[in-house]
Amino acid sequence: MENFVKIITLAGAFLAFLIGSGVATGQEIMQYYSPYGFKVIGTAITIAIILIIANYGFAYAGKKGDITKGSEVFNFYCGPIAGRAFDLFTVFFCYMSYVVMVSGAASTLQQQYGFPLIVGAILIVVLAGTTVAFGLNSIVDIIGKIGPTLVTMIFIMSSVSLIMNAGRIPANIAAIDSGSLAVTKAGANWFLSGASNGGFCILWLAGFTTALGIKEDFKTLMKANILSSIVLVVVNSIIGFAILAKIDAVGSLQIPNLYLASELWAPLAYIFGILIFAAIYTTACPLLWTASSRFATEGTSKFRILTAVLAVIGLLIALYVPFNVLMNYIYVINGYLGFIVLAIMIIRMIIIISNDKKNKQIAR
Repeated sequence: MENFVKIITLAGAFLAFLIGSGVATGQEIMQYYSPYGFKVIGTAITIAIILIIANYGFAYAGKKGDITKGSEVFNFYCGPIAGRAFDLFTVFFCYMSYVVMVSGAASTLQQQYGFPLIVGAILIVVLAGTTVAFGLNSIVDIIGKIGPTLVTMIFIMSSVSLIMNAGRIPANIAAIDSGSLAVTKAGANWFLSGASNGGFCILWLAGFTTALGIKEDFKTLMKANILSSIVLVVVNSIIGFAILAKIDAVGSLQIPNLYLASELWAPLAYIFGILIFAAIYTTACPLLWTASSRFATEGTSKFRILTAVLAVIGLLIALYVPFNVLMNYIYVINGYLGFIVLAIMIIRMIIIISNDKKNKQIAR
């Protein structure tokens, strides 16, 4: 029973990390899933495979490699020069993704409750910065418990909306294919969209999963990895079809999921706005932690000061660039680089595991 609870907690932490502003608001889903119609099933499978393989590789490095912190994973797979380059870029990307979270939180509170952008931005910055100051263990404990609740609520809302509007999907697919309905696509086709989405998730997860691999039981972590990856793409696909069914109405909105919630029941949108904000918080924390922990030791005064400085800088950037623009440029471009990292990691992992087996046979 204790192991089962641990699996659920770790899976919840993965899910909470990956849900974030893009999934909870629906903006990421509207760019990566919805435009491809029924081919989105291929997108979902591509993403799930990428996540499972990448998390295995990161956790393997944390458990088997001579690694003391998550940022060293790229050295393990890519060597000292390329590894450092990938590491620094990943830290920058994770930090810019944190900026996306701040922008998403501000946009959510503005669209649903009419708050000025600066109010939502300050609130998420204070909450995330305070949580990160307490370190990785507190982040896993907090977001691991919030994650399953968020996934369940988003899944229920999207499923009901999909059931109500499913009949509109064929017409909207035809409108997108003909060009009469313009939508922002993350990739030229379903596979490139999946590769990009899985790729930016890799860059998010690198330090986080490797750090967990150092601390957690490997088999337990892998069960949580598989469970969370499957649940994530299933939930995302349901949200994608729900948005597709109403994409003619929500295509120009920053937070499409709020529209879907309000259409079901107006008061639900007020509750859902809080859930979206909570989802953004659960992703903002590990992203900010990734940047801070790269340049300062967790638990030190330097770490806490750096966290505060980075949190505030992110606030300033988020206030001047629209949420959907930030997401499209940062996620899509960096997603393809993440896919390249995955290819390198797979090749290196095959070589490392093969050499380990040969060494064991020789030792016998």
